[in-house]
Parts: sequence; C-alpha cells; structure tokens
Amino acid sequence: MTEKQMKSGLRLSHRWAGILAVVVLLVTSITGLLLQHPAWLGPPANPPLAVAVDPLVQGHLLRGTHWGVERSQDGGRTWREIPMLAPPTDVVRIVFTPGDPLVVHALGTDALVVSRDGGRIWQDIPVGTSEPGLQVTFLDLAVSPGGELHLLTDAGLLASRDGGKSWDWTGPRDASRTRDWRRFIHDLHTGRLAGAVGRRVVEIGALALLFLTVTGVVLFRRNGRSMRR
Repeated sequence: MTEKQMKSGLRLSHRWAGILAVVVLLVTSITGLLLQHPAWLGPPANPPLAVAVDPLVQGHLLRGTHWGVERSQDGGRTWREIPMLAPPTDVVRIVFTPGDPLVVHALGTDALVVSRDGGRIWQDIPVGTSEPGLQVTFLDLAVSPGGELHLLTDAGLLASRDGGKSWDWTGPRDASRTRDWRRFIHDLHTGRLAGAVGRRVVEIGALALLFLTVTGVVLFRRNGRSMRR
C-alpha cells in the first residue's frame, strides 16, 4: 500500500468517524431538549398501576396511574381524573381502610395522600424520618382496621400509629441500600441534579451543540468544495 493510499484511507476513516460523532451529538442534543420540554412530545401515556373497589358504593372504583388518581362510578367503564393540588406520581397502591372505608389512602413512589370522604377530596400526608435529607422511594402500603399505616420503602419499613402524623422505622434501616444510579445518571443528563439552574444550563448547552454541529457540517462542505477547486 502506497503512502497516498494510506492517507486516502485515513481521510475516509476520519470522515466516517466525524459523521458518526455528528449523529451522536445531534441525538444527544435533541433528546436533551425534549427531556427539558416533555410537553412537546404530546400527552403522556398514563397506564393504570393499581385499582381498588369501594366496599360501600357499588360501581365506585379508584385506580392509580403515573400522574395521579382516577375514579369510576360505573364499574370501570369510564374514568375521570381526580383533581389535586399536588397529585402523587406512579400511584402503585390504593387502600380503603378496613372498618372505615370512607378513609382511603393512595400511595405514589414519592408521596402519600389520604381522603376521608371516600375519594372525593384528598390531602397530603408528610412522611418524615429521623434522618434529615434521607431520600426514599415508596413501594407499598398496608392499613390496619385501626388505621395504623405500614409504609414499605426502599430503605426499610416505616409505621405510623396516628394516621401519618409521626413515623418510626420498624426495625433497623436497610444499611445495604445503595444509590439509584439510573436516576442519578438521568438527573445528571437533564441537569435536574442542580435544580432549575442545571436544567437551564443543559438546555443552553443542547442548543449550543446543535449550533456547532450544523455550522460544522456547513463549514466542512464548504472547505471540501474549496479543496476540490
């Protein structure tokens, strides 16, 4: 192989590597922008995650979704979202209290809410722990006939004997709990790790990458034409 052929092959490899890098940058920039503005993608999918039947009212059902709680008054044929000021997300459990079905709890992965009128009006139940700054994910909920709450988290089991006013760990906290690296990488990619400022920086950076990529392609084509001349 001659030196000229080696240089030609090197230029061709460099060109294809550049094209691949441009594609990666474009995909990263576009997805970064879309993650910052999910509304641009249209209404989100909202599949049901949990369902509970009202033991007092025939045909009255509640179900949890990714974005809150919905109710049906016709046995599940039609559903309507229950308006809340701050609805829980990823509602994985709905429990009518045994012995007092007017008291209903709905558990999301990040919040716990309660209704004391059978599911019409809801209010938030703060879940506090003895460790400030500890972030936990809620997994499941059980309610005793006396109203005692048992909340399963990824760090252990919490219990409340006063309707959620105070919480205590049932047994030692899970010391083996590790950081959720998937969530960490997602928050790092979207800038959520640094709050609103971080999201703004990522958005500006994505626009800058798009600008550099497009202008780089334009300059590359112009330089290629100049060299051929």
